[in-house]
Amino acid sequence: MGYRLTNARLIIFLIVIVIICVYFYQTASFESQFESISIISTTVIPNTTTTTITNRKVRKPTLDFAELAQQLRDYAVTRDKDLEKILFPWWLNFKNETNSKRYFNESDPSKGIVICTGNKHFPLTLVALSALQLIENELPIEVMYSTATDLSLENQKELKTRFPTVDLIDLSAATFNDSYLELRGWEIKPFAVLASRYRHVILMDSDVLFLEKPSILLSNSFYLKTGSLFFYDRVDFDGRAIQWIRTLIIDDKKQSIPTRTQESGVVVIDKARTLIGLLSTCKLNDHHEREIVTYQRLHGDKDTWWLGYHIVQLSYSFIPTFTGSIGEIVNRGQSNVVCGHILHLDEHSRPIWWNGGTFANRYFDLTLLKIQGWLYEGHWNLAKISCLTNAQDKPKEFNQHQQKLIQGYIQATKQFFHLTK
Repeated sequence: MGYRLTNARLIIFLIVIVIICVYFYQTASFESQFESISIISTTVIPNTTTTTITNRKVRKPTLDFAELAQQLRDYAVTRDKDLEKILFPWWLNFKNETNSKRYFNESDPSKGIVICTGNKHFPLTLVALSALQLIENELPIEVMYSTATDLSLENQKELKTRFPTVDLIDLSAATFNDSYLELRGWEIKPFAVLASRYRHVILMDSDVLFLEKPSILLSNSFYLKTGSLFFYDRVDFDGRAIQWIRTLIIDDKKQSIPTRTQESGVVVIDKARTLIGLLSTCKLNDHHEREIVTYQRLHGDKDTWWLGYHIVQLSYSFIPTFTGSIGEIVNRGQSNVVCGHILHLDEHSRPIWWNGGTFANRYFDLTLLKIQGWLYEGHWNLAKISCLTNAQDKPKEFNQHQQKLIQGYIQATKQFFHLTK
């Protein structure tokens, strides 16, 4: 009897061990489907509710972008309030219709420049503001950031001291619920345009320098036609990106998909005429959308601008000329070569602005670029310092006014980056 009882106890013990092992195996398998991420007040589209989760394991959300694109098109037609709350829960101004309509009225003539900044790009922002003074810019300026973590109190104070007429705006405090968006990089740009108190907005990156007054863009015929103005980058789309984009849009004969990517260093938007397109672009840069899909398929915010408009079937304009190069004229035998940064031209092939500042490549060091001339697009050789070759066109020199501006920009760079040479 004792032997049998011992065997029974042993069997029971083994059964318990097996049950425990199975339990821990299933738990480990289940948890492997989750990843540890920290999220605060996130929204998942479609058919979801808002959740607040901090530092615990949550299932990585998935997004049906084709369905999201259809929702955006539906909203463009119906302006349905329920759909509005689902798509744009972060826009606090929706709670105050008087405030939200203020800057989107076609009778509003207001115009201004918006620059987004943070601690990392703060010296470049000071250079950009100084450059706008040098070119005698007459438009008011808003500099935007999101939370004191993005732009320190010390930097905020310095900007206001040096440029007291510039409006400094914290988007997280004034307009948007940052717990949804967590705006800390490229993604802040379309939201900054939306939040601007101006109807006509020229958005410029902090490393952009103009060779003409920015205000000329507001009278450009392409901008007047559609209420938006975009510029091309120097890179063509790859086939996979085009294939993905085609899953989001409705083919129509009004506007074809661009074959070249967009450079979003300067974007011009009329919010009264194209608000739906801007909201669509914002949605592509929303927190989950950008982290899970958009920025996996595209390079940051760049092509979300035209794509946001295209999804909701709203016309938009690109300057029809491609890029040029601004920088050092290099003698390579029969070849015409200029090494430096991307130069953007108007529809008459006149240089307007470039991005990259006056450094040769600030991501490597603070060596200043030799800015001797410019060349219209031919073949790009992308490297630490990219070079443009054009066998059909010779490098062009800058006129006296442009040379004076460039020298002023170099001096501003030396001042704010504390360079002695």
